[in-house]
Amino acid sequence: MSVFSVSGLSLMVSSLALAVGSLVAQPAQAQVSKDLTICESGDCDRQLSQLEQLARKGSGDAAAVVALAYASGDGVAQDQAKAERFIEQGARRRNPLAMYVIADWYQRGFVLPQDVAKSQLWLDRSVEAGYAPALYLKATQLLAASTATEQQQAVPLLERAAEQRLLTAMYALARLKQTGTLMEQDLPGAGKLFARLARSGHKDAGQQLQRINQQLQGTQFAKTDEAKLLRQAEQSVERITVTADASLYRTQLDRLVNQLDASGSFDNRSIGSRIRGVGCADTGSPCAVSSPSKGQSSLGDVLSGSRGGN
Repeated sequence: MSVFSVSGLSLMVSSLALAVGSLVAQPAQAQVSKDLTICESGDCDRQLSQLEQLARKGSGDAAAVVALAYASGDGVAQDQAKAERFIEQGARRRNPLAMYVIADWYQRGFVLPQDVAKSQLWLDRSVEAGYAPALYLKATQLLAASTATEQQQAVPLLERAAEQRLLTAMYALARLKQTGTLMEQDLPGAGKLFARLARSGHKDAGQQLQRINQQLQGTQFAKTDEAKLLRQAEQSVERITVTADASLYRTQLDRLVNQLDASGSFDNRSIGSRIRGVGCADTGSPCAVSSPSKGQSSLGDVLSGSRGGN
């Protein structure tokens, strides 16, 4: 088992861009233009109005999405005060997406005043909730630490995020298995992850799978059915690029509204207390997020794809 040097670790971590999203089980990762505006000329008025109502009724998912819309001005007039109010509302409800977003905003001093301690607090809470992008981000922090003990703690976080099919986590875990870093080398295990990544359109995974198949030639494993499947995966991989346009994202926004509404958790007509803080995993809603910035579509961040199929 090898351990990263600080310089080598930093190089690997920096090569794994944090790009999180949520079109689950799509054949390829959607390529999102930073100039793409999802909602303009009133295209999303209905959806955003419904999400704002759902947020007021207790949906943390809706509160996070509405906060992102107000933060970037995509579909609504940009309003940082409303962005702050809605993201704090979602975080108070312990919604994993909202906690992840508020951690990022505190880290960068975006919408909220910069506060590294609060950022880490909310990130850790999102990690505790098992939110895949938070698990991945926490893992990258640990991988960048100076001690082997802290670096080792990143592995189970990456494994949990990879189980949720987060592409960045799957790639990082595959590279650790491939190189025998922080764990015993596991070329077959790395190959399986690269095969899944390649089918999801990951640009480097096909090449890594080819290298692994070459390394496994002449070994006992090469005679197994699993090895045959890896070779078939290499031969059948076809790079597919999905260029998502605004209409696709608006369809996903509709789906989010419908799923939250159909859950019945945020219906004022319900008998008894409404359920607060229901998250993406409970509704099956497609929500994850990368960091929005000026000129970047926050709704695109929520709806772009960084998860792979089986």
